Amino acid sequence: MVRKIILWVGGIIALVFMVIVLMAYYWNYSDGYRVGQVIKLSHKGYLFKTWEGQLDQGFLAPSDDNGTGTGVATRLWDFSVRENDTTARKQIDSAIALGYKVKVYYKEKIWKVSFWGDTRYFVYKVEKAGN
Repeated sequence: MVRKIILWVGGIIALVFMVIVLMAYYWNYSDGYRVGQVIKLSHKGYLFKTWEGQLDQGFLAPSDDNGTGTGVATRLWDFSVRENDTTARKQIDSAIALGYKVKVYYKEKIWKVSFWGDTRYFVYKVEKAGN
């Protein structure tokens, strides 16, 4: 009897763990796009290698009471690219090499899982933006 209970509890724990892992991998909290210039893409990690990038979205100039700019701050956005997504990586490589502005499409995951990437944002498509 005790053995049956232990097997049932173990099975339920394994099932809950599997559901959580599947939710983290497949379930998206949001999706969208951002526009800017990709300034970095690196292959990081000791045991699990991930692709991590950074998008410069341009400048934000706060204004004072007179409506004139008082300073400039750049807006950087960090993102990840799945290890097996060679198409997105090649598009990013081209954007960095040629220095053009891009529109990056991403899916935001509900949880950040470190061995899949350093961020919750996974870029899956890149297009040249503007002229």
